[in-house]
Order: sequence, then C-alpha cells, then structure tokens
Amino acid sequence: MSLTRKRIMKELELLDWSGHVELPACDMEWLAMQLYARLTKPDLEICSACNRPAPLVLPTPVGSICSECIEDMNDNIDQMREAMGESE
Repeated sequence: MSLTRKRIMKELELLDWSGHVELPACDMEWLAMQLYARLTKPDLEICSACNRPAPLVLPTPVGSICSECIEDMNDNIDQMREAMGESE
C-alpha cells in the first residue's frame, strides 16, 4: 500500500470533524497535498501558486513561489509588455 495524495484525502474525509471547524473540500485538497509532499518529499517546499513540491522556492509576501511559476510569470509580463508596445 503506497502513500498517495488521493489516499490521504480519503483518510481526511473519513475523520470525525464533529466539534471542530469543518474544512471545505478545497482546503482538504490543499492539506492532503501538503501532507503528501511533507511525508514523501521532506526536502522540497510547496509552491503557493501551483501547490506542487519544488526544489527551488522563493519566499514572497504572497507566499512561497517556485522557480517554474516565476518564469511563467516573467513570460506573461513580457507578453503583456509586447502587447502594450504594439497598441501604442
């Protein structure tokens, strides 16, 4: 029996949450991903943008962002600059 994010999610759903704040499904998905990453890849950090474990994560005021997401953001900014330059 291998540990997966889906298996952790099923276990979270089976817990008795009575007397506690119930978590919405999206929060339980996030928690399952965090637990999975920490239990299977403890040396990696979780990206706040894509919710995937990554070796290079930069702490920012809006959360920890992986290098892949930062590169994607830079590409989007470059495309926006090009579009703005063409429209002027």
